[in-house]
Amino acid sequence: MVRPSPDPHESIYAFMAYYLRFLRLQRGLTQADLAKILNCSIGQVSKYESGDKQLGTRECTALDKTFDTGGVFTIWLGYAKLGIDANAPSRLDRYQRRAIEHYMFASNYVPLPFQTEDYTRGMLEAGHAAGFLDDVDGALERRMELQDAMLDGRPEIWAVLDQVALRSMGPPEVMEAQWEHLLQMGRLFHVSIRILPLRAAPHVGIDGPFHCFTLPNRRHAAFSGGALGVGRVIDDQVEAAAVALRFNRIAARAWSEDQSREYLGGMSERLDELA
Repeated sequence: MVRPSPDPHESIYAFMAYYLRFLRLQRGLTQADLAKILNCSIGQVSKYESGDKQLGTRECTALDKTFDTGGVFTIWLGYAKLGIDANAPSRLDRYQRRAIEHYMFASNYVPLPFQTEDYTRGMLEAGHAAGFLDDVDGALERRMELQDAMLDGRPEIWAVLDQVALRSMGPPEVMEAQWEHLLQMGRLFHVSIRILPLRAAPHVGIDGPFHCFTLPNRRHAAFSGGALGVGRVIDDQVEAAAVALRFNRIAARAWSEDQSREYLGGMSERLDELA
């Protein structure tokens, strides 16, 4: 069954998907022909044409060369990265659930998949008090379900948390439970949690958090940002690799796993450091 083309008015990404199919059909090519041009499977071509997967730098370069477009696919891609992608939330959710490897840098708070329920509730209640969230209980249930899905199958998780992310975000009993949970998670064989000390600043993560994913087909993706739910999902393999390099540069400046566990074990006595 052929997937329908997206509405080209939705976004530049949608227009690129729509125009890709238009050019292929105009030139009498099959999806198999296009798969050879893009060096991918027919299934991937179908996803590109339906907008389920975004064209990246490598694919746009190949299309511009093949169709002699004067570089318009590459130009459109640059503009698309600056705009709003309506499909980004669903893709991010899918990547969070399906990734076999996670590489994440958290700059301001303890991220999924390491949050206790009480810690999460506290953050959601803050959003509710500010008028950004209506249903705290519903949001909490969805957040905890996503966290369970992220941990299902024991994916490899490599996390670097800025020291600031450990600051108190609730009553002492909530924070003590959260720090202990982090400590226990970091002892799992498939989880690495390391702390980036305050003295490491400035560093390449100072402008915000990000998350890199390795998917089952060994493709890579990334997510940058997250303030007020706004961020950018990155499918471009070249750009995703650059985000992974950024993670490695940050990780190189973090404490070791043993040092990080030692620090987490004494968090109750160290609150003044993060005040």
